[in-house]
Amino acid sequence: MKAEFDKFAKEYRTTHSTPLSLTGESSDFFAEYKAHKLAEWLPEFLEKKPATILDFGCGDGVMTNYVHQQFPQAKMYGCDPSPESIALAQKNFPAITFAVSGTHLPYSTPFEVIFAAGVFHHIPFEEHEAYLIELYRILAPGGILILFELNPFNPGTRYIFKHAPMDANATMLTPGYAQKLLQPYGKPCTKFYGFFPHFLRRLRWTERFLTKVPLGGLYASFLKKNA
Repeated sequence: MKAEFDKFAKEYRTTHSTPLSLTGESSDFFAEYKAHKLAEWLPEFLEKKPATILDFGCGDGVMTNYVHQQFPQAKMYGCDPSPESIALAQKNFPAITFAVSGTHLPYSTPFEVIFAAGVFHHIPFEEHEAYLIELYRILAPGGILILFELNPFNPGTRYIFKHAPMDANATMLTPGYAQKLLQPYGKPCTKFYGFFPHFLRRLRWTERFLTKVPLGGLYASFLKKNA
């Protein structure tokens, strides 16, 4: 995975927020939104709060920090191939441990939770399996791997994706593809969210009942490693 995000590091949130204006929300909002969803769903898979969490492809560390706020007891880590992004993340969030990563991830101690938010659509499809093997290697027995991705079946998502400069070289993953990618390692499940723009935000509480409806703008695929 190339360090193509170096050129977006300092202005990533501003650049990303421009196409997201269609939803009435900002890039920072969606980073926090995913962190809240992670905290909401994780108890379904883990009996206790995680002690170690890795944000794979953490970029500028904004979502990493939001997840850390949800799980302050956990040791929080983030890795990304972009040195510029990692330098910015470490400067802004010194309580979190960040590292520049390549195909081989620089960890030997396993993590109880690993998440990748909007990362795999930036990785060439022929490299997906290699990265997944690495993530599974550093996932603790009984741990959870979560892939947060964009739903190409949602028209609004397709429009935003098409107009986002950082997604120029990316290809969205269908929910079915994400499930297939994880299936060799266990029984994955997928949850859909991101149904309502800002002007319908009062309806967002209903999303807990819509996780199986494959029309949300976003989705998350979960895999639990055998204990």
